[in-house]
Amino acid sequence: MIAFSRQLRSVNLSQCYCLSSQVLRPLVTMPANQLQTLILYGCGKMDSQLMVDIIHRHSTTLQCIRLTDINDAIMEAIGLCRSLRDLGLEHCASLSNAALTRYFQSCRQLTHLRMRDISHLSSHHVRCVAESSKTLHHFDMSECNGVNSSDGFFCLATECTSLDTLLLAYQTGVTNQAMQLFLSHCHSLKHVDVSGCRLLTDQAFLSNHVSLETLNISGLDLLTSDSIQQLLTRLGSLKELCLGVTYDLDEADRILNIINQEQCKFFIDTERCYTICRTPIHTRELDIPP
Repeated sequence: MIAFSRQLRSVNLSQCYCLSSQVLRPLVTMPANQLQTLILYGCGKMDSQLMVDIIHRHSTTLQCIRLTDINDAIMEAIGLCRSLRDLGLEHCASLSNAALTRYFQSCRQLTHLRMRDISHLSSHHVRCVAESSKTLHHFDMSECNGVNSSDGFFCLATECTSLDTLLLAYQTGVTNQAMQLFLSHCHSLKHVDVSGCRLLTDQAFLSNHVSLETLNISGLDLLTSDSIQQLLTRLGSLKELCLGVTYDLDEADRILNIINQEQCKFFIDTERCYTICRTPIHTRELDIPP
């Protein structure tokens, strides 16, 4: 199918675990600099030299690359893609510290970056991203256990101020001060996930961030119910607040009863990990007594 698609611009074979490298060989023989999107999440057993050849073949046009379990040679090839805006990497155990440093020191054009379970990723690399990728809008990092200090996040918050999406689930280096810096410097921030960042307390969310629309705080055991209530009342743009399935449902109902005394402003969706959702305005108007 790939071989006969003359106008092929995008390849998304995410989670196709049984694919062989042979399937992708037509991408090397098709016209050069035609492919714009290459997504192979879950396809970590592809021949690495073939992947390098594909990326080299389309280095001028590739704008989105998302891969699993890559090595240094593939990372070097990605570094030649000057039109790349969106990069996603996951489960990369063999990707070296040096290769990560070389790439992140020169990734000036990125707007979207997702990294999951990158063994050698460190706070130093987060600083490199912050210093070179000031155009970032979307930053997603999870299960990167080597990022265990907050220094990189401090730099990211103060340098990448155009961020609108910040996803840092289960990152041990996320502290109150780091969260405060993100909320005070990134004025376009709309979506935040700090689930499992267990160092965070009420102090992390003191800012009246006017643009925040979704916030995931599941697993934050140090966050008090008073703080959750204040978030719901202070943040006028907040549409969803995820508490997580381990949160006390009775306590969540108590918070909502207080907030909804005069009008049904929020409800809880138990099928979405106990997410408190803002009631649509037209629905609230129906609840107003004559």
